[in-house]
Amino acid sequence: MFSQWPSWLSRSPRVRRAVIKIWRAFLRVQRATLANAVLVVRRQDDRVLAFTAEESGEVRLPSIELDGWRPVGTQVQEWINQLLQQPSTPQLQATPQLRAIDGTPGRKGVTFLYSADVAGSPQEVGCTWLEAELAPSALSVRDRRLLLMSKK
Repeated sequence: MFSQWPSWLSRSPRVRRAVIKIWRAFLRVQRATLANAVLVVRRQDDRVLAFTAEESGEVRLPSIELDGWRPVGTQVQEWINQLLQQPSTPQLQATPQLRAIDGTPGRKGVTFLYSADVAGSPQEVGCTWLEAELAPSALSVRDRRLLLMSKK
């Protein structure tokens, strides 16, 4: 990359530093926008929370695209509180635990895999609680792999 730069750019340290700083910021933004989090929520009876996609009808694990400028843990905690819709009810509170980080910075992005256990049964439109034995066969290949990675 740097060998293709014009010669006037390589002669000036100030210009070179500014260009490199801008390039690094661009790479950070690119990495930040290519990250998401997947959450595996389990009830006490070992059922797994899944959602049905409106467009395709495919059953998927809950996922969210992350903002690269905010801490991942904070975003996931806010998301799980919103997902369960009742953060003040003690039986439905869940603390997400990071299980794995899948992927590398690039076009496909990075996936942060979190798991959480809930005592109650939150009611949300469009959600399904899948049996532990049947969950892998109902999910897509990508979600099936993430579900198996989240096992304790």
